[in-house]
Amino acid sequence: MGMVAMFRRLADAELSQLREDAELATEYLSDATPDGFGPYTDLDVDKAWHAIHFLLTGTAWGGEHPFNFVVTGGTEIGEDLGYGPAHGFTSAEVREIAAALELLPVEQFMARFNPIALEADEIYPEIWDRPAEADDTRGYVAEHYDALRTFVMEGAAAGDAMIVSFT
Repeated sequence: MGMVAMFRRLADAELSQLREDAELATEYLSDATPDGFGPYTDLDVDKAWHAIHFLLTGTAWGGEHPFNFVVTGGTEIGEDLGYGPAHGFTSAEVREIAAALELLPVEQFMARFNPIALEADEIYPEIWDRPAEADDTRGYVAEHYDALRTFVMEGAAAGDAMIVSFT
């Protein structure tokens, strides 16, 4: 199956509770809805998460706020889910991320797509050396970035906080 990234929008008050209670956070991140928590909205960007992070930050694992939100940034929440703990962003942080993404439409984002650089930096899932005529990795990354950009911008407009987790 591989490593995938899940983004979840929720209320600031719920994020605050999860930050304070690791056991509750583990329950919540396993798709349970604890008492007192409202419905949430999820987005799965599959294995495109690392390429999105790389194209936003120019680095495999680092980068500056707000573009580093896919892999780093925010506050760690709960226990290690197998690929590290989830990390959360307040609604104010989501607005900052959304403002940055609003200035980076899909076409400009994809202008950064360089399969040679992705392969050289060992960007997961390391499929970047496939011949373009045999594979649509470019379309795969563009589709997931577009969905993530929309998800974050809608979350900012709704006043939502956000959690990013890897499974």
